[in-house]
Formats: sequence, structure tokens, C-alpha cells
Amino acid sequence: MAVENTTWRNNVWLVWFYIVFPITVLIDLQEVIYPSSLLVPADAPLHFAYKAKQDYIAKFNDPIVQWSPETASGHDSWMGLFMHLEFFFLLPVMIYAMYKMGIRQKGTSGPDELLFFVYALYNALTTGVCLYDTFYWDKTIWADESQLWTLRSAFYAPFVFIPLLGALDMGSRILSRFKVADAAAEAKKAQ
Repeated sequence: MAVENTTWRNNVWLVWFYIVFPITVLIDLQEVIYPSSLLVPADAPLHFAYKAKQDYIAKFNDPIVQWSPETASGHDSWMGLFMHLEFFFLLPVMIYAMYKMGIRQKGTSGPDELLFFVYALYNALTTGVCLYDTFYWDKTIWADESQLWTLRSAFYAPFVFIPLLGALDMGSRILSRFKVADAAAEAKKAQ
């Protein structure tokens, strides 16, 4: 049986997943998950999510969030890959984590920690690419530098730095497991 880590930091991870999951399924993956009939008409069940995304676009004119399969040949063509990986990798990891740590209230095993380590690094890397991209946007569109600063600091930077902290957490857990295994191997060798 695997040794499970039940540190308080699991609750921090759980809060992260509870915050990020609705953003992922209602905003980020609209074009991947839902047909427009569920989003666009004013009486559609998910129109509130569509409206939230459109309001964000109107306020910040964020070309990354405006990406769609129809615009893939232009700027940010890599977003399609990021969105599909978000759907096929990040979303299942979030569901698994919320089930394991939230519903079952179990700690993390070694394989879980490796999975969450990869999740956190992937999250930080892809969002880091998006944050980096903001420094190369057309300056004529962004006459108000404070608005661009808000976009970077509120909508991109936290999704780079919080996952990096998560990667450090999971990396330290994995290293602790290695140390215990190495110590056990040394003790066995000394016998």
C-alpha cells in the first residue's frame, strides 16, 4: 500500500483546483467543449459564461483569449495545442485531484505527487508563454499601459507563479520520498 502524504498543503491545492476548474470549463475551453448554441443566444444555459468572456475581451482586448479555431492561422496559432492539452490533460488531473483530495479526503501518493508536479510545471510553462507573448503585442492597441499591466499582473502572472510554488511543493515531496527510500536501501545494505 502506498504511503499517503496528508499535509495541510493538500488543502491549498484543493482550493486551487476549486478556483481553476470553473474558469477552465466555463471560460478557457468554451470553443473546445460547447457548441455555440449553448453559449451565444441570450437564453442559452451557458450564456453567462459567454458574456463573461466577451466582457473580458471588451475590457482587455486580449488576443490570446480571442483565439478560436477560425483564427488559428494567424497570431497565437499555438493556442489550439494549449487548449487541447488543457482539455485532455489539465482538466482530467483537476477532476482526479478534486475527487481524491476533496471527496475521498485522501492524501497524495508518490504517483499523485509526480502527476501534480507535471501538472504544475505544465501550467506554469504554458501560462508563462502567454505572459511572455504579452510583451510583444502591438503597442498601438495598448495605448493604456496600466491596463496591460493589470492584464499581466492579475490574469497571467498568478497562473505562472502559483503553479511554480505548487511544483516546488510537489518536488520537495518527491525528494523526501527519494531520501526515505535511499535511507532504507542504505540500512538494508548495512545489515
